[in-house]
Amino acid sequence: MTNQKRTFNTTKQRLSSRKRRGFSLLELIVVISITTLLMGLLMPALSSVRENAWRVVCGSNQRQLGQALTMYSADRRNRLPISSVLDLPEPDPTLLSLVRSGMRETSSSSFTVSSFRTVPEPLKQSDWDGLGHLYKWHYCGSSESFYCPSHKGNHTHEECMDKWDTKSNDEPLYANYQYVGHKDWRTGATRSLLQGNKLILVTDSMRTKVDFNHGVGYNELRGDGSVSWKDNVTVRTQLSSDIPSDFDEMRTLDDLIYDIFSK
Repeated sequence: MTNQKRTFNTTKQRLSSRKRRGFSLLELIVVISITTLLMGLLMPALSSVRENAWRVVCGSNQRQLGQALTMYSADRRNRLPISSVLDLPEPDPTLLSLVRSGMRETSSSSFTVSSFRTVPEPLKQSDWDGLGHLYKWHYCGSSESFYCPSHKGNHTHEECMDKWDTKSNDEPLYANYQYVGHKDWRTGATRSLLQGNKLILVTDSMRTKVDFNHGVGYNELRGDGSVSWKDNVTVRTQLSSDIPSDFDEMRTLDDLIYDIFSK
């Protein structure tokens, strides 16, 4: 009886010891290796899903800007918001995403608003420019609509959001989208929404490589309000790392942007 009791106690101790035993170092290394391998396989897929989602949001933002441009134009006899850079002797294409100049005073109202629709009083600041007129006149009340979630350079929404409602800005305020402007800067011809889908109104910004939001293509808004994605892996390779500083670089960027808006 005593021997049976000893055997039982010994077996019980062994089982208890097995229950208390944790993972061995080798087992932990195997688990960590498998986890790392799975993460390596999943991360590109997750990044791709996230980028596709941001691409959709970007297109939605441009669609909202298109609706705002349509209302703005309807109240002003088909005229588009003035982009003051296009009135310069040598238009600077890096300024086509400018929404507030922050440098000079401009007219508080570019056009007389049609009496067919009641428009709220515009914001008092007089330095709004380009697409910024849509915010000034309350056609697009969300500053977030002017920014792409994929944007990785300067002038993100988080960086700029407080500047939209300040009384004055010491520095220019930029959006992440490039606006074609109220006229053709080479021929001087006036642009109008009556051109429909033949007119490209807005694209992703093309100031520099990091300003090009998606890297492998861009969204574009046309005059009929449609937004479409354009695969183009060559655009980014033609952009400079910094804002062009000499005539040749500026001319190259001007040609690139003009060609895209002329398609």
